[in-house]
Amino acid sequence: MNKFDAGAQRTPNGWIGYFRMVHHAQNKVLRDGKHDIIFATEAEALKAANAAFFDYLNSPITGISSMGGSKKSVAKKAADKLFRGGEKTVDVERRRIEA
Repeated sequence: MNKFDAGAQRTPNGWIGYFRMVHHAQNKVLRDGKHDIIFATEAEALKAANAAFFDYLNSPITGISSMGGSKKSVAKKAADKLFRGGEKTVDVERRRIEA
């Protein structure tokens, strides 16, 4: 079962901190470049894992400005691409339902 989680795990050298998001099946271990960050105590590892987890949750949405402007214009472009098939326009006839 995927769920949000943050914690610490014992290793032979000390403690590592990790967190997991709902949309990722594996834990994201706190790293300094290519190497895991080793903490002396479980409390330090857990504190760092929770801080990284909350930083991730509270980070701003990225990519909107790089996609071409405001949220509204990006959403409109995405909807046009989805519903209109890119450049192709589909006409829809509307009819009223008589009661």
